[in-house]
Amino acid sequence: MNTLRLDFINKRAPYLVKENPHAVNSYVFKTDTGTEFVISLQENSSIVPSGAYEFGINNPHHGRSPLDTKLKYTIFAIVEEFFEQNGDEAMLYLAETGDEKQSFRNRLFVRWFNTYEQRDMYFIKTAEGKMDGEMIFLAIISRITNPRLPEIIEEFDETISFLFDPIEEKSDELP
Repeated sequence: MNTLRLDFINKRAPYLVKENPHAVNSYVFKTDTGTEFVISLQENSSIVPSGAYEFGINNPHHGRSPLDTKLKYTIFAIVEEFFEQNGDEAMLYLAETGDEKQSFRNRLFVRWFNTYEQRDMYFIKTAEGKMDGEMIFLAIISRITNPRLPEIIEEFDETISFLFDPIEEKSDELP
């Protein structure tokens, strides 16, 4: 992955983004309420075998950040810079699990993305399903101009159909 330029991010981001001194390709910022967010970009070939970068949004101290539009714009400043520096790569978003709020996080991220001003430049496909009994929400994001896009979509679809638990059929019959 090509390095992200903090000066470019911070020209667009309402919150000051810094490198995370504890991890590579990881960034931190604090909201007006003092909630710390850690954004990470790590290589992940388990969902897209030809390669993608997992985009993690973590709130390590579980602070509240109620309907903070500055949070949205800071996250998208990082997304924009990722694709500026790594245009032919794909980004894989997995909603953080751990506290049973992954459905809410996924809906919020997808809503943000669908109302994002630069939305027309990107392709996003979401998926949700159970894996080992736990609900998982994920999305693949790429520039529409990415020449690898058809391959990325195909790999994403194949992998999630394999990973997600089979859907249980409900019977209308009485026992």
